[in-house]
Amino acid sequence: MLRRLLILVSLAAAISPAAAFAAEPPNQNDPCSRNGRDSCHTTGVGQYKTYRYGLRWFGDYRGAIRDVSGPTFCLDLRYWYPGRSYDFQERSAADLRNREGDLVSSESLRRMSYAIWNFGRTSKRSNQGAVMVYVHRMMGDGAPGEVDPAAAGSAVRRTYARIARDAARYAGPYRIDLGLPDTLSVRHRTTLVVRVMSISGHAVPNVRVALTAKGASGLASSIDTGSDGVAKPTFIPDDPQNGFDVSASSGQLAALEPRIYAPRRADAGRNGQRLAVPASAPVQASASAEVRAAQLTLTTSATPATQLAGEPNRDKVTIGGAFHGWRGTVEVRLYGPYRSQAAISCQGPATATTSYETTAGPSLTPAIAPTAPGWYGYQLTITGTPDIVGLTTPCGVPAESFKVEVQPTVATQVNVQRALPGDAVTDSVLVSGLAGETVPVTAMLYGPYPSSDAMTCAGTPVWTGGLTASGDGTYVTEPVTLTVAGYYTYRESIPATEFVRTVQTPCAAASETTMVHGAPRIQTQISAQQSAPGSTIADTVNVSGLGVLNATVSVALYGPFPTPAAIRCDLPPLATSQIAVTGDGGYSSQPTTLTTAGYYTYQESIAATDAYGAASTACGEASETTFTRAAPAVTTIVSNAVVRPGSSIFDRIKVTGLGRTPAQIEVRLFGPFASRAAMSCAGEALWKGTVGVNGDGAVESDRVKVSRAGFYTYRERIVERTTITPTETPCGEEAETALARPLVLTGRGDPVAAGRATASSTAARAAIDDPIGPRPTRVRVASRGIDARIYSVDIDTRPEIGALAIPKDIDRVGWWRDGAVPGASRGTILLAGHVDSAKRGAGAFYGLKSARRGDAISLSSDDGKLRTYRVTSVRRVPKAALPGSIYTRSGPRRLVLVTCGGPFDHAIGHYRDNLIVTAVPR
Repeated sequence: MLRRLLILVSLAAAISPAAAFAAEPPNQNDPCSRNGRDSCHTTGVGQYKTYRYGLRWFGDYRGAIRDVSGPTFCLDLRYWYPGRSYDFQERSAADLRNREGDLVSSESLRRMSYAIWNFGRTSKRSNQGAVMVYVHRMMGDGAPGEVDPAAAGSAVRRTYARIARDAARYAGPYRIDLGLPDTLSVRHRTTLVVRVMSISGHAVPNVRVALTAKGASGLASSIDTGSDGVAKPTFIPDDPQNGFDVSASSGQLAALEPRIYAPRRADAGRNGQRLAVPASAPVQASASAEVRAAQLTLTTSATPATQLAGEPNRDKVTIGGAFHGWRGTVEVRLYGPYRSQAAISCQGPATATTSYETTAGPSLTPAIAPTAPGWYGYQLTITGTPDIVGLTTPCGVPAESFKVEVQPTVATQVNVQRALPGDAVTDSVLVSGLAGETVPVTAMLYGPYPSSDAMTCAGTPVWTGGLTASGDGTYVTEPVTLTVAGYYTYRESIPATEFVRTVQTPCAAASETTMVHGAPRIQTQISAQQSAPGSTIADTVNVSGLGVLNATVSVALYGPFPTPAAIRCDLPPLATSQIAVTGDGGYSSQPTTLTTAGYYTYQESIAATDAYGAASTACGEASETTFTRAAPAVTTIVSNAVVRPGSSIFDRIKVTGLGRTPAQIEVRLFGPFASRAAMSCAGEALWKGTVGVNGDGAVESDRVKVSRAGFYTYRERIVERTTITPTETPCGEEAETALARPLVLTGRGDPVAAGRATASSTAARAAIDDPIGPRPTRVRVASRGIDARIYSVDIDTRPEIGALAIPKDIDRVGWWRDGAVPGASRGTILLAGHVDSAKRGAGAFYGLKSARRGDAISLSSDDGKLRTYRVTSVRRVPKAALPGSIYTRSGPRRLVLVTCGGPFDHAIGHYRDNLIVTAVPR
């Protein structure tokens, strides 16, 4: 079954449409083919693959040619497999044509030869298959898609791509490039650059090249061009007279064309494949170069370039151009000193000479230490030998030159270290180390400073002078007169010149410092000579005679004293502080708060030091004294705004403005009064008392029992003293006023109050002292049959009554004029009316006993407005328990209606309770 399938495949390939476009052998009956496969056993390394052109061998052939044991590759597609009996003979590759008669170009032959030689001599199937495809591509004998490396698999396709790339780059003909300098330096290791170049100009990688050299040592006899195609062997030329010669010969490289074999037997000659065999040839080249004696190079640098006299100097030397192992002697000569670098000369005897042996590369000459200032220059010589060209460095080269300087020292001493204002000072200056040089010396005097620690030598000096030092010696500055107390210090400096380095004495050296003694004086002024407890005072201190010296002023405040005559400064002070003064000027002491009335005085002093004497102000000076008088203020709040008759009240008293000054407060209570308008503090008080205070704060007066209904008001007075201004609270202030709440007696059998009741007319309102605002004129509770006129009422304060003075006419209603007015934003509008009378029957508020929550109440007032309210509560309380909260002008807005109610007590002859109806604005 398999044999029949192979035959069908072979026949299909033979009769496929593509076959019509390529040459076919005259006789297709291949004697070496069975079922499309080689039956003569000449296939070598490769594989059979079936693709659209049928079954085909992708690989090489072996053993078909006598005396050729390696791989061979067919040149003709679709021709007989090669057989050993075909009698293959070698033919010229010149004018090679494919079976269609097309000439194979020389470039295709070179690339084909490169591919066969470099890739076709392996046992790898992918290599051999790829080379087979590439050979036919170069032959140009395949139909479209017939010479396709992908048909043999991915490995063949990848290898084919590499063959095609490398053959284009590295195919011959070849040449060997030998890279050499034109002239070689004896005994200097040199690099020979070797490349094997293809016709395309690429260096061929991994080529073995044999080398032969004359006039050198160390050159490798064989090298490899490596992966980049470049080899760089080194060698050492050693024959300056005969030069250097090198010959190079490559190993076997791909020939310009492969060896071609064709079958000679008649039938095979027409029908059999031709075969290509790998071929190679070596490449040779030679080169030569002159070898010369080593030419030394010498670079130098004097080190350091600038130095002090007596310090060592060396020349940094770098020798180049010498061959490996060279060692020689360097002669060193130093010339100088000269006054400029341009003046350096190497004529005449050298200042110093020395020599040393060294090798190539960097080295240092032996040290030479010049002692005189000026410019110096090196000159170096190396004597020549047959292999070395000697040299001498030029004279006066900047790099070979260096400058020697001197570093002078300066020691100084001020003529006096303690002085008085008006004294003159000078400074002695000892200069050394000039080595004969002449220099200017600048002297500067800085000051005055407040202390020795503050000396900085910054800013503008108080005096500047100069002198000329012509060599080492002692010099004295001009005298300077000092007038301001403080610390002074000299500072001298020598500027840098061509051969002299700068020097400056330190700032504030002890030997350079003088102190001008100070004589301080103090004048002071207190910030205020009249004050009050709680105020703050300070002292202004003017200091003179210190100059700029730092000092500490001690400040003491004494007091309080009752009189100026009592002032003393030998007692413990009330407060102390210190002022750090920085010389003459004005200063302020720390502020002090005075808490107690009396007389106070400052005293200041400065303690003596080495820099200045002591100073102090007198005790009790007028400019230093303040009188503190208390101007107290009193605010009071009565303990309860409303109480029941028989309760006790007291006053809460708050005092300010006394500080900590003790005082006596006289307290008086006046009352009872029928109304606020009737309150007066004239005449005899109901009660008097005294309260002592120890300064600002809050106290309470003694408790006083108020037994009668009505208004009571306190009044306080602080007793006058020398140190206290008297003060008295106003009469009748609301905060000072308490109400012993009255009863509401509005039923039959109740006693009749005899207070003031006034009709609510404009004229009547003007006639009495009622609160500002509209007055109610009529009240209606339509749902309960109430409609009554309203009159203003006060309190009947008689002991047997103690009730609101409700109008005697039972059809009228009383409005408590000291309650809230209609339209007020706060407080209670209080209305009281009769429930009935034994003689006249039902009163104005008779229907109030049937009032319920939600009832509407309307209230008319003399401003022409009608205000409505909604009942929120209806309750009964015993008359003795009538709540004081209904007597208020504070709290939420509301309307309260009161009458008598509850059971009628025949035993006492009147109603037991009060009926209270509360309503809020609608």
